[in-house]
Amino acid sequence: MTNEGTAVSGAQLNYAIVDSTGSTGLFMDELVTQAVDSSFAQFVDATMFTTDENRQLNDQGLAKAEFDNDNKTVTVTLTGKDYKWSDGQPFTIDDYIFTIEAIGSKDYPGVRYSNGFSQIEGMDAYHEGKASSISGIEKVDNYTVKLKYKEMNPSMTYGSWLPLYVTPKHIFKDIPVQNWETSEYARSAKAVGMGPYKIKSIVSGESVIYEANENYYRGKPKIETLKVDVVSPDTIASEMKAGNYDIASIPADQYEQFKGMSNIDIVGSQSNTLHYLGFKVGKIENDKYVLNPSSKVADVKLRQALSYALDNKSAGDTLYHGLWTPANSLEISFFGDLHDSDLAGYTYDESKAKELLDEAGYKDTNNDGFREDPNGKAFSLTLAAPQRGDSFEALIQDYIQKWEAIGIKVELYTGKTMERNAFYEDVRSFDKGIDIYLGAFGTGYDPAPLGLWGPSTSNMNFTGFVSDENTELLNKLVSPESMDQQKRVENYKAWQKYAFEQDFATPLFEIYDIVAVNKRVKYYDVIPGSQKATVEKLELVADKGIAE
Repeated sequence: MTNEGTAVSGAQLNYAIVDSTGSTGLFMDELVTQAVDSSFAQFVDATMFTTDENRQLNDQGLAKAEFDNDNKTVTVTLTGKDYKWSDGQPFTIDDYIFTIEAIGSKDYPGVRYSNGFSQIEGMDAYHEGKASSISGIEKVDNYTVKLKYKEMNPSMTYGSWLPLYVTPKHIFKDIPVQNWETSEYARSAKAVGMGPYKIKSIVSGESVIYEANENYYRGKPKIETLKVDVVSPDTIASEMKAGNYDIASIPADQYEQFKGMSNIDIVGSQSNTLHYLGFKVGKIENDKYVLNPSSKVADVKLRQALSYALDNKSAGDTLYHGLWTPANSLEISFFGDLHDSDLAGYTYDESKAKELLDEAGYKDTNNDGFREDPNGKAFSLTLAAPQRGDSFEALIQDYIQKWEAIGIKVELYTGKTMERNAFYEDVRSFDKGIDIYLGAFGTGYDPAPLGLWGPSTSNMNFTGFVSDENTELLNKLVSPESMDQQKRVENYKAWQKYAFEQDFATPLFEIYDIVAVNKRVKYYDVIPGSQKATVEKLELVADKGIAE
């Protein structure tokens, strides 16, 4: 979208993060796990690589990558020799190497240590504390490093399996990695990054005022001051109507309120987000996932019955105006031909759900409307769910009623939906009495789901599901044989079929991202790989937001 007019100077860009909860106050990509934190951190931090319209790595970021499949190496070279951190200190390849070593440390507390890290030669020994350095890292010069891998895999071209993050060594070298999360450099205006802005002031969890980073590697942003607030989904429509914000995501359940506003433009694109129902089938023993035979949802037929009981098509149409569409696979359609569009998925079928429960031995023996377990004992499940606005509350109640209709009693954990940060804190645990949960994640641009459903406890597989077959199928997705596109598609579809059959997590919805943009913003787009609307290039054509 384009709005005519001459760009003004001195105006402040007002950006809304639409969410029902606040930030934890963390500004480091290396550590954040919550979407709100990432939204704040994106203006301060920058990853090493950027991608094009096909979501493949390009040379427009801080660095470029060259792949040598025969020698199993990736050469990472900075795209400039005079880059600086936001505090003016030089940025070199040493910062990148330092970050790799920090995330690879056995003391690293975050979730960024993935299979890609462990595939660097010598990383396993370093991660286990058996080596003081990583043999697969070779510094070439101050701007170049060569990474030696055990195996190459196709996800590298998307930026996955490559270390993406970069931390200012001159600051964090003096802070033990296990203490990074509580450091003032991770949680205050002292944060130093390679992003377009630096922090000027903070209202904890709610709002941040940024000022342009004169050292930004792509050039100082045209808008000097940026204010970012967390705004409730309940009030964002009235705030946009009044012109109080320039850019805001539109909650899908409120689309009708926005589409008639004369002071905004609406742009949209398919999201890389998946909403899912997770089943807590595993537990952690000796720092590893194992299946839990005592889990209330250990029986796959019970899980499948709970999935078939949900009418996501009607719920998405009614509550979210069709902007939430039923998902059939844990590999979302965002990834094109890697997504199995022919997979049946769990479409609404109450009769089939009841039949599966009968087969599994769940029967109502006392005629109270709820089924007992196969041993004849009272049976109920505890559902954990985050706060996501009124429509999501209605969705949850619809689910509980649908499960009641097939004879399964489901009660909300804590008796209500949870503040987002508290929800994830409890869901990642396996001793809170949670049986099932409503989760969501953004996949990033890498289609390989090892970090989501793989066996490592440092990943985001909060179901705890693990099996040799699942691990084998997931590993094939990033194996050398999947460098061949046809074989890659075949391997992805094989894993999706297995995940569907095991139903450790039920795909519920894919969604469309809709953004409202005030008409004083000169140009904005959401085109993948576009370089025209990066934040440093945004301009405003009026001193204040235009009201309807």
